[in-house]
Amino acid sequence: MHITLFSVWMTVLWSSILILIFYVLRTKYQLIDICSVSGVIVLYLFCMIRMVIPVEFSWTKVIAGGTLYNRIYYFSCIERNIGNDISVFDMLRLIWYSGTLLMLSYYMIQYMKIVRYFGEMPVQRNSKAAQIVDTTWNGSKKPDILQIAAVKTPCCFGILRKKIIIPDKPYTEEQLRFILLHECSHLKNNDILVKNLINILCAFYWWNPCVYLLKKDLSQSLEIRCDLTAVKELDNQLKGDYLAVVLNEYKDSLKAANSAGLRYDNPKLLLERFQMVAKEKRILVNKGNFLAWIISGCLLLLSYSFIFQTEYEAPREDIETQQEAYEVNTSNSYLIKNDDGTYFLHFQNKDIPVDEEGAQKMIEDGFVVIVNSENKQ
Repeated sequence: MHITLFSVWMTVLWSSILILIFYVLRTKYQLIDICSVSGVIVLYLFCMIRMVIPVEFSWTKVIAGGTLYNRIYYFSCIERNIGNDISVFDMLRLIWYSGTLLMLSYYMIQYMKIVRYFGEMPVQRNSKAAQIVDTTWNGSKKPDILQIAAVKTPCCFGILRKKIIIPDKPYTEEQLRFILLHECSHLKNNDILVKNLINILCAFYWWNPCVYLLKKDLSQSLEIRCDLTAVKELDNQLKGDYLAVVLNEYKDSLKAANSAGLRYDNPKLLLERFQMVAKEKRILVNKGNFLAWIISGCLLLLSYSFIFQTEYEAPREDIETQQEAYEVNTSNSYLIKNDDGTYFLHFQNKDIPVDEEGAQKMIEDGFVVIVNSENKQ
């Protein structure tokens, strides 16, 4: 198992194609109805896994890439140099690494700013919200519920120390319950971890537009899953109340974004969430998840089963040089085997020692063996 330029290229190729296919199937052909929301998330997570493991295995079959593939490789790695023997590929790789370092630094700085922002901001505990979480949270390490005036919409953050942040404005008990059901679902499913991982992935492949498409659609799928989890036990009337709360929080977020001069998400994404909650397509959930795992596993094996590489014959001038280097083959040389089991290669009227392993390989390649003994020449 090793990483090469060709294995990285295959990783980018496979992942980009699959992201585009899954996106089209989900948005145009109702993939959620077949695989369920969780199944779609599994398919996207498979794309993430494929992008972070750009390796070539020993059983991977090598396929010649063709003339155009060879020309691209020669141009970027062999034929074109940018001063001091720096190839086009070396320059592109330097740009790639520099961009990755800048993106990772940006995400790290932003994360530290958020942590510092919430740490320095005056907060208050909401006892009513804490009681609701006590009745809905089934695991250990319940999240802290903080109420902050500067926050306009509910959110959650933290991987180890989980926190739910709600705005400092009046909520009814039912509204708080809907909000906390949604945010607790994010924390239980480790959506914060997934979003941070995809940010890191975007930093490594910052030049590939498909990773941003993956980030956008995976985030939408996570939101839909949380919505369906929150309304799972609700009747139609309560579903409508839940959607009303979501709509109000969305409007507040628009006001906050407009006051800050920011652009917000496409309202079509919110409309899709409403449509999914309204019809709540939960059929084939278990079978759909199983189908998604089967598809992901098969595609994973298939993506590592072959790799495109260049194929060319080494120029003869690279083999036969002016430094008295000659080609050794079965027509101009042979092996001599002595009584003690040692071997010599007879070439250019010279006997050159050869170890037993090398001699056996030469024999397999068709070299003639002459036995040298006192009785037989």
